[in-house]
Amino acid sequence: MRFPRRVTYCLLGAVVLVTILFRYPLGSGHEMGSDTTFIHSLTDSLIARASAVWILNPLSYFGLYALSYPSAMPFILGSVSLTGGIPVEGAILLTGAVFSIVGALSAFAASRAARDDDRLALIVALLFSIGPFYVKDTTWVGSSRGFVTALVPVVFLLLLRHLRTRDVRYLAICIMLVAMMGTIHRMGMLALLVLVAYGFAVPIHRLTQRLRFVLVRYESPFRYVSTAASITGFLALFYLQVLLPDIAGSDIVSQYRQGALFEGTSFPILVTNMMVSLVGKVGILMPLMIVGLVRLAWDRPKEDRDKFLLVTVLVMIPLLSLRDYISEFMTYVFVVLIALALISRGYRVGPAYRVNRRKAAAAGLVVALLGASIGFSLVMKNYWSERYYTDGPIPNELYGTSVYILRQAGGTVLSNEGLSQGRIAAITGLPALPIGGASIHWYSPQQLTFGFVDGGLVTVRQISLWSISFQTDTIFEPTNVPIAKDDYESIFYNHFGAFPADRVLQRYDVHFMFVEKAHESEFQSYIWRGSPFIVEAQEQTYKAFDSSSYSLWYLG
Repeated sequence: MRFPRRVTYCLLGAVVLVTILFRYPLGSGHEMGSDTTFIHSLTDSLIARASAVWILNPLSYFGLYALSYPSAMPFILGSVSLTGGIPVEGAILLTGAVFSIVGALSAFAASRAARDDDRLALIVALLFSIGPFYVKDTTWVGSSRGFVTALVPVVFLLLLRHLRTRDVRYLAICIMLVAMMGTIHRMGMLALLVLVAYGFAVPIHRLTQRLRFVLVRYESPFRYVSTAASITGFLALFYLQVLLPDIAGSDIVSQYRQGALFEGTSFPILVTNMMVSLVGKVGILMPLMIVGLVRLAWDRPKEDRDKFLLVTVLVMIPLLSLRDYISEFMTYVFVVLIALALISRGYRVGPAYRVNRRKAAAAGLVVALLGASIGFSLVMKNYWSERYYTDGPIPNELYGTSVYILRQAGGTVLSNEGLSQGRIAAITGLPALPIGGASIHWYSPQQLTFGFVDGGLVTVRQISLWSISFQTDTIFEPTNVPIAKDDYESIFYNHFGAFPADRVLQRYDVHFMFVEKAHESEFQSYIWRGSPFIVEAQEQTYKAFDSSSYSLWYLG
């Protein structure tokens, strides 16, 4: 079904408006998420130095080399900040809004290329834009997973255009886009599986077309067999991961044994926990995906673009064990299947009033379901930032403390808590320990941006090829770089003034210690641990700054 062009543009404009409103950061005065402050820190270094000191090898752009990280977002945020004359924090907010709009428009265009139906394309664009987890990862965050999600529909659009026109330029652009997605986040590498599915779709289409003519006498039995084969393959591939944990690089049993409603390792419980997880991240209409998949298989997709979508779903089933990554990367595919379940099929010839009543009832049901989805997404959009402190915005009090540190402190700031360290480093641009923010990295590009390590002296070794999986961060590790995590712990485990602690303080040029008052005698390294250094430093040095939740101590 096609709407008049003006109607389509108006409805698409409404979708874009909803996309922007959903991402307006009500109640948040600053950027959100621990990964955001880490990327903010890299961007600060890039702007200040006019070079990315963590790029030691071409693989560094993809985060696969020693002391590196996927580097597209620091370059994008730095460019937006310098071009627009705005702080990096403002660039993060603006970039998230732009990517979300790109995602909505590309979802519409890709769906329109897959099916000549404006209703389908508009529903997909709306549901994709308001996916709760996608909204969370594009609302004032530098966490790059959401930006990869926004570009997934573009990959499908380019491949569908190549499928229709056979213009090799679309395929070339798609390959370059996949490479760029890999530089945004390692999740972008999953787009290679879309290319694999595309490679299978063409020969499968030719084979099924031949079978269609050969088995024309058995049209109905063949439809049942093909539908049953598709659904059985879907379930079998998932069940295989239960029988063989870690087959896809991540253990699906450990990922879904604990859910919001149930706990266990049986197949029904794992499926239920997975669906509940996907509902919370993709949307309340997620169960309709099964209906859409059945319908897609039942209709016996006759065109190559329909087979491409079906093969993509089957190829990506092994990724269901990647709990967070799969819910984001496959949001577009899930939403397309949901929309297929919502779009009405043709009606048989009959009395006009019956047809109209059926159409009105179907349209009313679809509108009600879309309204429920919007309401659910509104409720869930702040769920993670309110539930998990690592996903929340920078507190105003910590922001103010960091401004004082920027104006009055110097050298490296030592923090007893990793998340605060990441926020201090982002706001001040000063070196801080521990490196890596809340995750407390062993090795991190911040060792280069903070000047702790000379990149020209770094030597590396390649890890075993058999140990590489999707969970692997790098394929090259440094061999002559101190483990910053061990140095950080050695400070707090020792006494204030003791040689081991003083030696590390001098190496990292530490002069100030930041303390979170809720744990004023402890430091965090995965768990909270007692520290004689913190207790003695507060007894023997003077306090440079004090607030209700934080204090800053001058160590000398």
